[in-house]
Amino acid sequence: MKNNPNQQLYDGTLKGLFGEQAAWIIPYLLPMARLEATPLGAEEETKAELNIEINRTTLKADLLYKALYRQRHIILVIELQTKHDPDLQRRLMAYHGSLHLEHNKPILILVIYVFEEGPEDLSYQDGCENEVFATIHPKVIRLRDLDSEQIVKEHQLSLYTLLPATKRPEVHLLKQALKEMHEHDGKQEFTHHITWFNCIMNRTQTMSDEEKQTIREVLQVQYQIDPLIREDPTIMAIVAETEAKTLRDAILDLISDRFPSLVVSQVQHTIAPTQDTELLKKLHRQLARVSDEREVPALLAQCFPPNGETKSRIECECIQDSILDIASARFSSQIATQVQHTIAPVQNAQQLRKFLRQLALVSDEQEVYALLAQCFPTH
Repeated sequence: MKNNPNQQLYDGTLKGLFGEQAAWIIPYLLPMARLEATPLGAEEETKAELNIEINRTTLKADLLYKALYRQRHIILVIELQTKHDPDLQRRLMAYHGSLHLEHNKPILILVIYVFEEGPEDLSYQDGCENEVFATIHPKVIRLRDLDSEQIVKEHQLSLYTLLPATKRPEVHLLKQALKEMHEHDGKQEFTHHITWFNCIMNRTQTMSDEEKQTIREVLQVQYQIDPLIREDPTIMAIVAETEAKTLRDAILDLISDRFPSLVVSQVQHTIAPTQDTELLKKLHRQLARVSDEREVPALLAQCFPPNGETKSRIECECIQDSILDIASARFSSQIATQVQHTIAPVQNAQQLRKFLRQLALVSDEQEVYALLAQCFPTH
């Protein structure tokens, strides 16, 4: 079943805003943990050190930070769960192994169930019969287990945006929280906070429809939420980026089962850089009417007219993807990695196409090394 676009929009906005506030929220949820820098107000070089860069084609963790935990330097993985994910535990084990290999530090995984109850224990082990090969023990926070009354009583302002998803978020507590945020925050910070607050309230099941409507009226009448959001470039950028990503995902969902992987790859590379939602909507509508894969390149050229350099780059990237698909499916990971490193800088489509044809005929791994040296002698 495909994701609901409105749900994806809420989730993307939620995750974007959580990333801005994590430095204040995490110490409350994990008292022994501290991020190594403050995302908001930090210098650019500090922010670069704080947020971990990863290969997003293989890892899709929501938020990654360098942190201190029990006075040790660690990598903190924050996974915001807003819907059921049957593969969650296996994904978390993959994150743990990849990040530990890359950074050689302890990896602490924190799963935050924003709307769902979720299990209290996400421990997972890989093994055979009675023999255990590997184990992970993620920490779990369920927002509906947090006491909203206690949070407001302690004036934990960093948690106020989460209140609609907590336990017993009564209307008078939410009104008090909004009042305190309005008094404490600057205009931009307040806009970010009530946008986040509103996103969570729209999705939570811990409030009745009547309670939600009461708070919506407060946000509209007392705090003019809509004009505030429209005037804030950060919020609008997050919303626009999330909407564009939702549309790109919808396009790939539409064609992935209908056309060959090479065509899908070409579409993916073409639409990846664009944030133009109207153009993406147009492409989605037109692709829905296409039945012949040969019509797709012409449609892409019509919607995204490439210059010579862009067209060549996209063609090379598509061929590289096809090469890696073959290398990964037929040879060891060591061979696939060597192929990937060798072809990554190559921007000659004819050279790549020749290698692809010859690789398809190779069955022995030693022949791959010889073929790489023959086709790419300078790499």
